Amino acid sequence: MTLATLLFRNPRMTTARYRRSRLLRKRRWTHGVLAALIALALLHISSAARSAPLRQSSTDPLVFAFYYTWFDENTWTYDRLSDLPAEPYASRDRGVMARHIEQAQAAGIDAFLVAWYGPGGGNQTETNLAALLEEAAARGFRIGVLFETDSPYFGGAGDVSAALQHLNAVHAAHPAYLRVDGRPVVFFWRPTIYGVDTWRNIRSQSDPGYANLWISEGTDTGYLAVFDGHHLYSNTWNPPADLTATNKNFAARVAASAADLGVSKLWVATVMPGYNDARIRASGFARDRENGAYFTRSWQAAIASRPSWIVINSFNEWPEGSYIEPSAAYGDQYLALAAEWSGTFKGTVGQYVRPAALPAPAPVAAATPTPRPQLDGPTAYVAVSLLNVRAGPGTDHAVVAQIAQDAALPITGRHDAWPDWWQVSHQAGTGWVYAPLVETAGPLEQVAALPDDAMPDTPATLDAAPQTGLARLLPDPEQRPLTPFLSP
Repeated sequence: MTLATLLFRNPRMTTARYRRSRLLRKRRWTHGVLAALIALALLHISSAARSAPLRQSSTDPLVFAFYYTWFDENTWTYDRLSDLPAEPYASRDRGVMARHIEQAQAAGIDAFLVAWYGPGGGNQTETNLAALLEEAAARGFRIGVLFETDSPYFGGAGDVSAALQHLNAVHAAHPAYLRVDGRPVVFFWRPTIYGVDTWRNIRSQSDPGYANLWISEGTDTGYLAVFDGHHLYSNTWNPPADLTATNKNFAARVAASAADLGVSKLWVATVMPGYNDARIRASGFARDRENGAYFTRSWQAAIASRPSWIVINSFNEWPEGSYIEPSAAYGDQYLALAAEWSGTFKGTVGQYVRPAALPAPAPVAAATPTPRPQLDGPTAYVAVSLLNVRAGPGTDHAVVAQIAQDAALPITGRHDAWPDWWQVSHQAGTGWVYAPLVETAGPLEQVAALPDDAMPDTPATLDAAPQTGLARLLPDPEQRPLTPFLSP
């Protein structure tokens, strides 16, 4: 620009241009600040969404699956199982947890209901539940609890109440815990150990505001006076029952209870691919899978009963042969069927897409076995970290001793009515141990069959409601044993 231009330039034009330039810079600065604020707000919303509890509505047709976390390297043998996983594993492996969650998601499963023994004794169901919640949170999945009322760590209703308080304070507060209408969901196995009045007291202590959704189990729907819904853990009985009739019958009973009580109750239908506990129980039986046809009929019967939710028994209950996890015999056939039928239940098109392979987990070092003492006669070796010895066969009897892993207990008796229990000798006298939690050796044919008059009296169930009518006629699904592979 020349000197003449500077001398004769219109001063008003210069001022106007300056003002426009300044205004433009100010607008650019304002836009930049707004963009930064919007980005920060979106980041905050995203972070809050990730940390907020995952919730569903009670009107959503949800699909769950029972899940077990007590398997290890010693579990996978054909002498106790009719089939093995496609990839044998230890439940504590978080890579395995991740794989199972992704397989379940691909199969249309909304949440695992994880069998839980409570927080006591350092048992692995507690630590594995906490790890599963973390793995689920990373994948947008949900974890609920199958509360094992007959846990060896519960000595009575007080322990049950304390465990439920712990569940609410610790696990149910996790963002990945299963919530419906904002209420943490808890399924119960074998609640009939206690009567309805006892459960009313337990709930008044552990969930006084009825903030949870409690789902009872068994053939007695009278527990709906305290619980919010009902399911049958198993409907594959011996002798077999008609699946359609069974589902519709219990759906009607739940609806009748809701009408009588004047409050909504949830009916949760159970689907099963088959069943086979013949290798873990003397009284066991097998229900053929029929190449998936039985699973299909099970889904059809469940959906026909118009349930609120459906629960698959199970993802990985291997000792009872009800698993849908990929196996050596069936591959991922049952995950594919679960995807198809969960889609039908939800009104969508379900198709199983095999998840991408996860990185191979680090090999788990096998523990060095402890040499076992050798006895001449029939012997039970403790196969879990701490074994309860009870005054009689069954979890209704008091715990009289606790024995450490690998201890040798001479077997002194048995009774035909209790094929899952051994009478053993220990330092303080004699007691009874649950057979799947020990490994036996020696001449078992020499074990004496005890007469009825030598058996201890069965403790009375606390204010238990009497079973009448249909409850007496139906096969008893509550004969499910504890898994023989837990390590409490």
